[in-house]
Amino acid sequence: MELKSLMEKYGNNMERKKKNKDYLVFVIIILIVSCNKNNQLETYKVSPMLYEFDKKTIAEAYLKNIEYYRLHYPYDLELKQEKAVQVLKDSTAERLLSEQLERHFQQYPKVKRDPANFYKPHAYRILTTNDMVSSPIPTYKQVFVSTDSIIYNKDASLCIAFLCVEDNFDDIEGLEKYDHTFSAEAMVGYRKHPKDTLRTYPMTFFRLMAYDQKKSIVGDLIRLYTTKLKGTVQSWSIYGENRFNHNVGEKGFFTESPLFMKYNDSTYYFQMYRALGKDYRYDYPY
Repeated sequence: MELKSLMEKYGNNMERKKKNKDYLVFVIIILIVSCNKNNQLETYKVSPMLYEFDKKTIAEAYLKNIEYYRLHYPYDLELKQEKAVQVLKDSTAERLLSEQLERHFQQYPKVKRDPANFYKPHAYRILTTNDMVSSPIPTYKQVFVSTDSIIYNKDASLCIAFLCVEDNFDDIEGLEKYDHTFSAEAMVGYRKHPKDTLRTYPMTFFRLMAYDQKKSIVGDLIRLYTTKLKGTVQSWSIYGENRFNHNVGEKGFFTESPLFMKYNDSTYYFQMYRALGKDYRYDYPY
């Protein structure tokens, strides 16, 4: 059976079976089986209530992070600073604006970086002059995020979530016209204690984008993570020369993958990133 038809068949079955309180969701097991026929699998069940709760909170956190950048990234100050430097050639104005920018980032330190480039691209618009400005429309009115599927470890403290992000920007006079796009993203979810809400961290090995079509993009991303992650080396990243010897969903993935090695006593590698030779912890607001 093709992956697409498997998704449709089992997706419909799951919707019917959710009505049975004793039914436990097999989290995209059929997708993994179709992609890993010759590999050992390690998949676990969770209650439908937890599954739906996690899907909802993951999507909401993604939207909240976009909105945080939309509200607080200082595009206006950056534009003024650029004008002072390039047009007015006013060193005093440049210095004052630099100080103002620094104060702004001290007030909103988490907005200064988006190292995974997950959220910021959905938060701005481009003027006809090619300058960036904060989108004038609230995120919830123009960006739609859904959590398609989740794969859990044994105690549901770790998971991999697959999301679809839809940008449906309005055509606003004076702003560059955006195409209607869909992107598929993967994230690591983590909760320290069983009753905690999941915190999510970006996975940037594979990411996909499509124009005006949604049907296959998340399935294609799942296929990549469940068949192509194994053998990956990212020597330039936080993982260094550590090789990924498991695809998502294979036996040993949640216990032996470099993603889940301990960076220090309180931090996993998936919570870290490397930029310009220095290591930092992902520090998104939500």
